[in-house]
Amino acid sequence: MAAFYDPFMRSLEKVLIHHRKELLEQTKGVVLEVGAGTGVNFPLYPKNVEVYAIEPSIPMYKRALKIAEKYPNIHLFNIGIEEVKNKASFPVKFDSITSMLVLCTVPDPQKASKIYYDLLKNDGHLLVLEHIHASGRLYGKIQNLVNPIWKPIADGCNLTRRQDLILKNTGFKPISESFFSLGTDWYQAVMIKQPAHDTL
Repeated sequence: MAAFYDPFMRSLEKVLIHHRKELLEQTKGVVLEVGAGTGVNFPLYPKNVEVYAIEPSIPMYKRALKIAEKYPNIHLFNIGIEEVKNKASFPVKFDSITSMLVLCTVPDPQKASKIYYDLLKNDGHLLVLEHIHASGRLYGKIQNLVNPIWKPIADGCNLTRRQDLILKNTGFKPISESFFSLGTDWYQAVMIKQPAHDTL
């Protein structure tokens, strides 16, 4: 997957790059990037933020490391989201968390969303860019049919998840959000922790 990911995504990234920039320009302080992939976000971060980027796939990590070495404010680690809490060299909480094309792939998106909630500061921002299931439409039915074949080919990517609803059900509230189509449905949002759920 790592070998052909960038060529496969090249045409799509010509559009997504604008969405990535819009979100990443809003990061502040100490940032956790979940699922760094091949490092496509690294050049887009403001120079005054400190980024702790995680990527569990070793092939993806190795590709991202070549880019991370060019940016002194980016620290890349070959771990998954569940390991962040136990990483002694990591901050306890983060000012910003970025999750882009991640929740479609993680085995348990509800659990990952709860970890995001725990790791984000009370006044922090979660920045999200995800493709989502086109529920109730013809394309959604097609996604349901294709998904069992697509998942093993695309390294576990799931076409039938509603990441926007998962995050909201966890206790995140969008302060800005947009839905758009690029062949499939996409979701972009800046989210905060709802005070009613915030017991930290």
